[in-house]
Amino acid sequence: MVCASAAFAQGSKVGVVDADMVVQNSKKGKSFFEELSAFRNQKADSIKAMIEGYQAKEKDAQAKAASLSEDKRKDLAVELQRMQTDIKRAQEDAERETKLKLNEGLEKFQKELAPLIRQVALEKGLDLVMNYAAQSGIIFFSESLDITKDVIAKYDEMAN
Repeated sequence: MVCASAAFAQGSKVGVVDADMVVQNSKKGKSFFEELSAFRNQKADSIKAMIEGYQAKEKDAQAKAASLSEDKRKDLAVELQRMQTDIKRAQEDAERETKLKLNEGLEKFQKELAPLIRQVALEKGLDLVMNYAAQSGIIFFSESLDITKDVIAKYDEMAN
């Protein structure tokens, strides 16, 4: 807040950008989140198939339990345990891979947006650009200071 007050006192021009909104509403951002969602859905479908296979095997084992030898029941129990372990591992892998893709994507956006925001700020003659985010400390700003739409438009131009 002190920095913003000092900037206004010197007659400097300030802008505000919501970088999260740029990522969510730009063509590249929308495409990224669609790809991430498709990846997540593909992983979920694969895990769902594994769970259905486990459930079918378990149901079959319960139906045949009385007629199976002790060794066969133990083998089935071991196989069901292995299937449970595989499902848990697949769930953990899917979660880790999804987080990794998300973090890599967001890091890429950050690298691409920093110079783009600077370019828009220079074109508008701004001396300071603040990111409007939940933890930014900005409580209010006039819409006239918001350059988010300009940054989205410039970012979309780059995507073409």
